[in-house]
Amino acid sequence: MQKPAERILNALGIENTIEFHFREIFLNHGMKIAVTGGIATGKSTVSKLLATCLKTSALNADLICRDLMNKGQPGWHGIYQTWGERFMDAEGRIERRLLRETIFAEKTIRLELERILHPLVRAEIGKSVLEKMITGEDLLVEVPLLFEVGWQGDFDWIVTVFATEITCVQRIISRDKVTEPDARSILAAQMPVGCKALLADSVIDNSGLWTHTCLQVYHLAGCLREKC
Repeated sequence: MQKPAERILNALGIENTIEFHFREIFLNHGMKIAVTGGIATGKSTVSKLLATCLKTSALNADLICRDLMNKGQPGWHGIYQTWGERFMDAEGRIERRLLRETIFAEKTIRLELERILHPLVRAEIGKSVLEKMITGEDLLVEVPLLFEVGWQGDFDWIVTVFATEITCVQRIISRDKVTEPDARSILAAQMPVGCKALLADSVIDNSGLWTHTCLQVYHLAGCLREKC
């Protein structure tokens, strides 16, 4: 049975080579999957397992952002042009800890940094998506701020990794060596993970034993393979 898109292309009488390649890309593109969640929910760990189960390539928006901020890269240039040497060390590299502390304390700085970096990150993800569309491969992208920046429309399927508030607080305290009030302040600064769960196509609850999380990921991978 023909797909709706294929019926449309056939009705248009697509014959020549260029249009044939367009047909192949349009009909056979892989699935674009986004994994999001809150801080300390376990997004990266779940993303890696899901990508392994699906045997697909994986990207991490935070790592792309870090690379873009290396000296000489587009993000670095944007920061330097905006604030000069304010966030630079003696060798001209960005002092990431200082920048992180500043954006947490000053909303205007955070918004300006997002204005600089988010379009660059989205463009890099877009390049990878196009490459995978041409080859018909799937792509999984971890995007922590997916809903906050409004990129959900860029993906075919969205997975939110959830964990209870107390679980996240305990993980932040253990990982970052901060007090409980500080951990709760960090959580309060982000969109509630429960809201992200309501907006997702699938939810993985990573609050409990890792074996339970794995079972959920295996089941999800099986469902996504049927959709791909």
